Amino acid sequence: MARWTSATRPALTLAALALVAAGCAQPDAPTPADTVVALYRTLALGQVRGAPSGDELASIAPYVSSELHDRLAAARRLRERETARAPEEKPPYADGDLFTSLFEGPTSFQILSDTARGDERAVAVRFNYDRAQPGVAWTDVVVVRSERGRWVVADVIYGGQWDFANRGTLLTALEPATRAGS
Repeated sequence: MARWTSATRPALTLAALALVAAGCAQPDAPTPADTVVALYRTLALGQVRGAPSGDELASIAPYVSSELHDRLAAARRLRERETARAPEEKPPYADGDLFTSLFEGPTSFQILSDTARGDERAVAVRFNYDRAQPGVAWTDVVVVRSERGRWVVADVIYGGQWDFANRGTLLTALEPATRAGS
């Protein structure tokens, strides 16, 4: 029979603390690229088109900055206001993929790189759309920054080079909704 003495207690205490620490260890925090992947998977699963609805916005809220969240909410309110004002007309931000260069949105994507850019990260994403012949491929750059201790998407720099591609950035595309006082 083992006997516990005051000499064995410190060793047992250290062993117990090591076991507890190993069991409670936090998994590695998400990287900027992980955040981008989570956002685009959530957008694809929800088939988000145009300004996200309230439920859609709630589902992507963990992955977007507070500024981007507010602008998306403003775009949704503008769309709702314009729909109520003129139900027979197509309101702004009613459809199309706001988060990539292609109106139809991607059918797949792949992270190409994650590069430091000052206090932010630039995550290059290769998108593909294979529901057209020939298919379309392009690269957008997703700007990610740390906000409240986690990585969030702050903007998207559109990289599509064809006619009618989204141009500029996502934040710029949402400015009219913000100016409209939504």
